[in-house]
Amino acid sequence: MARINLMIPDELLAIVDQAATEERLTRSAFLQKAASRYLEEKRLEQEALERKQRMKKAAAKMDKLADKFGKWDGVGAIRRFRDERIGVAR
Repeated sequence: MARINLMIPDELLAIVDQAATEERLTRSAFLQKAASRYLEEKRLEQEALERKQRMKKAAAKMDKLADKFGKWDGVGAIRRFRDERIGVAR
């Protein structure tokens, strides 16, 4: 495990030490946990951003298809498929 030297304002260090005491952690363990949580939060934010970008790209492709094929009644198509499958006459 690496050892680091860190500069931190006295006021923040006091808050960190108080929180570490309340959590019954050492200062090092508290800071490790805080860094891990921060990095996990950033990873999840990045994944959400990438997911949003993929969805936006997919929506753009769907819009292009809608422009190409015109108006389509998706609900009606599902109902017809369902009714044909169970043998309901219309």
